[in-house]
Amino acid sequence: MWAAGVAVLALASLAALGAFVAKQPYGFDLWAYVLAGRHLLAGEPLYPPEATIPFGPFGEYHYAPPTAVPFVLLAPLPFWLATTAWIGLNITVAAAIGVHLIRPLPRDARPWAAAAYVLFLPMILEIALGNLNLLTVAFCLVAWSQRARPVVAGPLLAIAIGMKLLPLTLVLFYLASGRWRVVAWTLAVGAAGLLLTAAALPRELAQYLEILRALGGSDYAAEAIAATPPAELAAVLASPVTRALPPLAAVASAVIGGIAARRDPRHETHLHHLALAFAPHLASFGPLWFPYLVTALPLFASTLQRAFATPLPTARAPLVALLALAWLLLETFGRDDLLPVAAHLAGLAILGAAAVGVVALDRQRARSPAYASG
Repeated sequence: MWAAGVAVLALASLAALGAFVAKQPYGFDLWAYVLAGRHLLAGEPLYPPEATIPFGPFGEYHYAPPTAVPFVLLAPLPFWLATTAWIGLNITVAAAIGVHLIRPLPRDARPWAAAAYVLFLPMILEIALGNLNLLTVAFCLVAWSQRARPVVAGPLLAIAIGMKLLPLTLVLFYLASGRWRVVAWTLAVGAAGLLLTAAALPRELAQYLEILRALGGSDYAAEAIAATPPAELAAVLASPVTRALPPLAAVASAVIGGIAARRDPRHETHLHHLALAFAPHLASFGPLWFPYLVTALPLFASTLQRAFATPLPTARAPLVALLALAWLLLETFGRDDLLPVAAHLAGLAILGAAAVGVVALDRQRARSPAYASG
């Protein structure tokens, strides 16, 4: 029976992927990295004179100067070969993350979880575009697995933040959870990287800082939402209150989650994944960029594992149903209206509610007399 369900999910995902590829060049983001590597090799400017904020045309590079350095290895290759190599690396990383997340689940749940993971459209598009979001997630997960060794975890987290600034709020989570040594190493390695960049690529660093300044002052997200139909939904999503909610969720999940992790270490990994899921939404344009949703994959797996482990049979089915609904909402894709953006925000809210719910259920069970006496 589950095979039939997987087939339906596959058809839906492939149909949406086909619609995307028809409008977007394959390897769209990868080309920006490879072209940046070619600019470095040729001694040419890494950034355009006037960068388009926050998203530029095909091939425009907006990331930190050190991020372009590894792509010097791909720069001499024909683009089709560079794309093949990079897509292969991304698939390998995705497979490793999938095994890491799905293996702890109950045996009966693994086929469904594997299908949902493989057919998660944001991940498919992430691989097709050739971006760095999956690699960033991998560095964050490995850094967390090494949290007892700050000298290892700190540099890994610094690399993850340096690549995309995507998991920046995880610094708040580590601080709030009492792991200040990891933060100290992260800041030290980040400062060293900044000094090396200033020495080796001073012009490029100055240009990148200017891009960050322009990005901070940009109203792109609000303007893009306000100009996209339907007008009624645009009015809601572009309102100051709605726009403030995703950044607030990013900070709150990191700070409150970190405090909760410090008080109850049993849930620290789950709460780390909660902070990671919401981290990209610190940026005002986070809800507009579909592949950022790959950061929610660890939280899906962690919440599903705890949903099956709850001793309350009446709570399992509703929790799994909430996760399925959240997955479907995050699977929504479209380019011409705001319905997918609204669906993604709703899906993240439902996922966050389920993630908090499994922790609350476990704490309620821990306070029960039967648990205490057992």
